[in-house]
Formats: sequence, C-alpha cells, structure tokens
Amino acid sequence: MDEQLSKSVAVGFTQLFERGLIYRATRLVNWSTALKTAISDIEVDYIDLDGRTLVEVPGYDKKVEFGVIVHFTYKQKDDPTKEIEVATTRIETMLGDVAVAVHPEDPRYKDWVGKELIHPFIPDRKIVVIADDFVDR
Repeated sequence: MDEQLSKSVAVGFTQLFERGLIYRATRLVNWSTALKTAISDIEVDYIDLDGRTLVEVPGYDKKVEFGVIVHFTYKQKDDPTKEIEVATTRIETMLGDVAVAVHPEDPRYKDWVGKELIHPFIPDRKIVVIADDFVDR
C-alpha cells in the first residue's frame, strides 16, 4: 500500500477501535500467499492430515508438503556446546525468528531465560530466550 492509503487504514482502524466496534486480541491469522492478504476462517478449507502429504496450493507450480514436524536446534551464544531444540511445521518461518519462548515454570529451561542464541543462517541476528506462560509445556 502507498503511504497515504496506509495512513488511512491506520486512522480507520483506530477510530473503529475507539468506538468499540472492533477489538484487538491474540488470534490465529490465516495468510494467503496467493492473495497476499489475511483471510477469514470461513474462507479457509481445513484438511485433516495423517502425516506427510503433498497438497496443491493456489499460486504454487508444484504440490506443497504438509504434515511434517521439523526439529532443529539453536546454540547458546555463551556456550555453543549447549543447544535448545525447536519443532515446527513451518520451517521457513525460522528465518524470521527473533526469540524462542519457553514456559516460565518449566525447569528444563530455567537457566536459558535471557540467554542469547545463534541463528543457524543469520549468525549476527540477536535471538533471546524469553519466558511466557502462553507456551504449552
């Protein structure tokens, strides 16, 4: 969006929020890579998968792999012999990682909170371990 349109959208949302017509909350956002925009839940086709499955996705020439959990580790900056494992179904999102969240009451990560990690592909990026009780142990 150009700058003027972007400002208009921000003003519009602010006015709607101040009038109590919309609210802000932590929710899942469905992003369409084909449309390059967020879409509502009623516009999403949900599919239950039993493991690795190749699915046709609009905007992609080849089928896309779903239903696979990828595990990888971040090394601790102060002591690269120590690693913290992360699991994700969307490995490409790790390129945007700036933190790793752990549960504050999980004894396994008590000594990790506040530590910096080394990104495997972007070693100059600062990644910090944070504690948040939103994390499922």
